[in-house]
Amino acid sequence: MVLGQIIALSGPLAALTPDIVQGSAAWFNSVNEKGGVHGRKIRVITLDDGYVPANTVKAAQQLIEEEQTFALLNLTGTGNVAAILPLLEKEGMPLLGPITGANALRSPTPPNVFHLRASYGDETEKIVQHLVTVGIQRISVAYLDNGLGKDGLAGVERAMQKRGLKVYSSASVQQDASDVDKAVAALHHTRPEVVIMITTGKATVDFIKKYNATRRGMRFYALSVMGTQSTLRALGPDGVGVIVTSVVPFPWSASSPLARDFRAAMLKSGYENISFAGFEAYLNARTMTEGLRRAGPNPTRARFVAALESMKQVNFGGFEVGFSKENHQGSRYVELTIIGPGERWTK
Repeated sequence: MVLGQIIALSGPLAALTPDIVQGSAAWFNSVNEKGGVHGRKIRVITLDDGYVPANTVKAAQQLIEEEQTFALLNLTGTGNVAAILPLLEKEGMPLLGPITGANALRSPTPPNVFHLRASYGDETEKIVQHLVTVGIQRISVAYLDNGLGKDGLAGVERAMQKRGLKVYSSASVQQDASDVDKAVAALHHTRPEVVIMITTGKATVDFIKKYNATRRGMRFYALSVMGTQSTLRALGPDGVGVIVTSVVPFPWSASSPLARDFRAAMLKSGYENISFAGFEAYLNARTMTEGLRRAGPNPTRARFVAALESMKQVNFGGFEVGFSKENHQGSRYVELTIIGPGERWTK
């Protein structure tokens, strides 16, 4: 059984993707060690798109036409996934667990795409709910000037509007952080109480560092796409106190059976880096395997899609996944985590 994943092994998200590759590999290694699914071992072909949508399309065509790939998983990037949706629909190619929370990829529901991670709307709703509950109202937003950023900004606006409030101020940032000084100055001038970051990578790091250099004490809230060890290392002491959403349970939990299973699988495969991104990919791989099991010994893409749609409620050791024909959103799990001293996550 050949599966494919197209991710940014190079480019602005390159630091994130090794965790994704290892997380899914850790699960599939354990499956293959036990003989595979219905006697078929799983092989995953990973192609690099450099976070460029045109490259994603070429890679998808290669996987479909040359590699006879059965299904895809773990694709990264809102624009990248959007670029291949027409091809997926034409070929009947299933895609499970894209690493994006964009609402535009969820409504209307693409026929062959299944999401595990909560949407950016779910994440921003959690942040705004928390902030308003503790009495914060001057909520500003720094967002990437791309599909991810604009989708996340819209999510904050909806969550604020729901509570009779408006975004206090906002500023866009380029992915390469080339205009970060301008964005910091624009938001600092308005004196917000908190800044919600709809950003990734360098843009996140440079904005927080520049803002802290201008004014210490700002409280930053960020989406799960920022929650990588590489970002923690780059932030250093500036990261302490930043609150980040997560769309999977705490990977370091001692009480979660699922987290313990993940860490054990990673250790057995020789992978040392435990992370949210790796845990998400591990869950995508587990869900893919469950879908293949339900599709039977002679699976087709159509049977696999139908099998996923039959997964009304599956509990993976405390993390529930459920799909239906009308609903391809498998989970809305969101919690808040905090960056502590020593580049460590705390709850």
